[in-house]
Amino acid sequence: MGGRRALPNPDLKPETARHFELGWRGQPWSDAQVEASLFQSRIDDLIQDAIVASNQCGSTVCNQAQNIGKARNRGVELSLQQRFAERGEVGAAYTWLDRDNLGNPAVLLTNSPRQRLFAHAQWTFSPQWKALATAEAEQGRIVTYAGPGNQGGFLRLDGYTSFGAKLVWSPLDGLDIEAGGRNLGDKWYELAEGYPMPGRTWFANVSYRF
Repeated sequence: MGGRRALPNPDLKPETARHFELGWRGQPWSDAQVEASLFQSRIDDLIQDAIVASNQCGSTVCNQAQNIGKARNRGVELSLQQRFAERGEVGAAYTWLDRDNLGNPAVLLTNSPRQRLFAHAQWTFSPQWKALATAEAEQGRIVTYAGPGNQGGFLRLDGYTSFGAKLVWSPLDGLDIEAGGRNLGDKWYELAEGYPMPGRTWFANVSYRF
């Protein structure tokens, strides 16, 4: 019992959803690709974690997946890809998401950021060598939380920005040897309360495509 982190819920019902999306894709100028979309979803019997009183998880509370009723998700997605003279490429993708609990607005919707941005850049020095850099950022993620500072059983996590880079050598067709780092700024951030993501890390990989 000491290793349990969540209570089962035999009464849990499956989610059902209706999705609507309107999008556009085009090339507004040379070597560019732009995409934009608007979307909305209506969800019945939405499932998310709730905090319930219990001594079965090693403390006074447990997590439990529950149906919380009707919800609406709506938002915007934008992306841009731009190439430069066959050697360089940059791109960015941005998402804005608004979620509403239609049945009980006091119960906040969790585990998704309000805004998210991912960007990348690549430069090809030669057919054998290229460098890549990435950046990702998000803001507005809410999680369930029963500790100090919670607001009605919820906690708003701090936003973050993280950078990565790698160098790739391809000495043979299908063979890639790469080395680089993630979270180069050694940023402290969480996607779930109490479980910080790794700090600055280094890696080296070898892959071969048949």
